Amino acid sequence: MWNAVIVDCNYGSVSLENQEYIKHEYEKNGINLRLAHYTTPQEILDNCKDADAILGTGNPPITKEVLEGLPKLKVVQRFGIGVNSIDLEAATKTGTLILYMPGFCVQELALHASALILNLLRNVSFYDRNIRNGQWPKAQGYIPRNPKDLVLGLYGFGGSARPLYDIFYHGFGTKVITCDPYVKKDIKENYDVEIVYFDELLARADILSIHAPLTAETRHIFNREAFVKMKKEAMIINISRGGLIDQEALTWALDHGEIRFAGLDVFEQEPLPASNPLVHQDQAILTCHSAFYGDHAQKNQIQWSIDLVDSVLNKKCIRKTYIANKDVTSKINGFQIMED
Repeated sequence: MWNAVIVDCNYGSVSLENQEYIKHEYEKNGINLRLAHYTTPQEILDNCKDADAILGTGNPPITKEVLEGLPKLKVVQRFGIGVNSIDLEAATKTGTLILYMPGFCVQELALHASALILNLLRNVSFYDRNIRNGQWPKAQGYIPRNPKDLVLGLYGFGGSARPLYDIFYHGFGTKVITCDPYVKKDIKENYDVEIVYFDELLARADILSIHAPLTAETRHIFNREAFVKMKKEAMIINISRGGLIDQEALTWALDHGEIRFAGLDVFEQEPLPASNPLVHQDQAILTCHSAFYGDHAQKNQIQWSIDLVDSVLNKKCIRKTYIANKDVTSKINGFQIMED
């Protein structure tokens, strides 16, 4: 019998009901799954000595010390895309597979970004907020602009950016540009998108939507300097990772008219403290790290968490596309990594 632990069961992105369902399905595969909630590396170390697999519904601290201190651990499975709380270099050295779920919620992310954009363009939250306060601000607020007259700038042109391109380019006739140094050169064969440098993205985008991972290279890439280079009437949308935006700089930019709007689903600190100035910023609309949430994404999330761990532990194989640390050599004897 294999042993597995969900180490952050109370994080909130996967319901306890669904975790119980996963536990039941694991039993059929000869895997004993324990639901727990540990907040520190030491708690994980102390309580997961028997674990063959660790699962994270959020961003548990899978540090070098954790990976080196759990020699029995063979695989860490994220229920999402981000792996910024996991030491990938240490995982590779210890032969621990780090699995994630690229593509499980790209449609949901694009739809959520669209909702934030259209809300801001059409003053939806502005009208709603004022009506609930007893006012009737008919045809007030910023004059709504038509998406067909605007430029949508995409920082990153991976999974969630491409369906957003489809929505705005094909749905509204919006001009789309992107900054992505890792995009394949044959992208123009399938997308009518102009590839630009970062400074040009800032200068030209009326709507700037972020679709990139959080890395040392991208942390706080949207800072004061970046906001000053943007159009005064531009908006920024973030459904990726909070750390890509310097939140203090964003507050400053909104307060000083450097940009007009912000639509944010992710933040540097979550939950967002009630004292954060963005909470009281009328030109920002905020959602609670829920852009991934949707019926299709949830089905993918649950089923993949079952199938991927079963594939590693029982079938001794996995497709490379699901491995975050691509250069790893598994500590499991005879393990096979299948090319995509």
